[in-house]
Amino acid sequence: MNFSVQLLPTVWLWASHFLFFSWLGYALWRAPWQHLFNSDDSNIFFFSCLALFLLWQLGGGITAGMEFHLLLVTTLTLMFGWQFATIAVSLIQLCLTITGYAEWGSYSLNALCNGIVPIAMTYIVYWLAFISLPRHFFIYIFICAFLGGALSMLSSRLAGLIVLLGSHSYHLADLGDQPLFIIVMLFPEAFINGMLITLLVVYKPQWVSSFSDKRYLHGK
Repeated sequence: MNFSVQLLPTVWLWASHFLFFSWLGYALWRAPWQHLFNSDDSNIFFFSCLALFLLWQLGGGITAGMEFHLLLVTTLTLMFGWQFATIAVSLIQLCLTITGYAEWGSYSLNALCNGIVPIAMTYIVYWLAFISLPRHFFIYIFICAFLGGALSMLSSRLAGLIVLLGSHSYHLADLGDQPLFIIVMLFPEAFINGMLITLLVVYKPQWVSSFSDKRYLHGK
């Protein structure tokens, strides 16, 4: 989603600022900053931010505010945790705004729908799988990465749709069949997140903070 300030009431924009900066402040407080003192960890983190910044520029759509692009926020969250994932999407959205791909007034709302909502969904899926399902490699891959990726896209785009309809920027009839494209985006989001996490846990498991050989592989 890439919201225009002309589409939305001022109260919605201010509410989004409050929600976003409250979440960001909590993430900054809880983030395990010691990891960034490790040059390997910090290099991977900032390279991931750069990769997503380039990817998020590739979005497209017909109606203003209904742009679609791959998120890969699930991979980011499983690699770095929700705190650093929040910091990453904040930096990415800031760079997109500075370079003119998005508007300053809708920075918080864009960051919420493109980043915070899918981060929260990914973490919920991971947490529920962790406490209620056997800790097995394939459960981690298919539930946390594949299903988590699909649900992160679904939650992100439904949140944006709710904003557009709830603020009366559009009526559902104005959007035609564009909301159905949300369903189309679920498979590539799930597949790419699942594929990336699979490759990472096989070849670079130390890059994925939510994965542990001892927890998911040993004795299985």
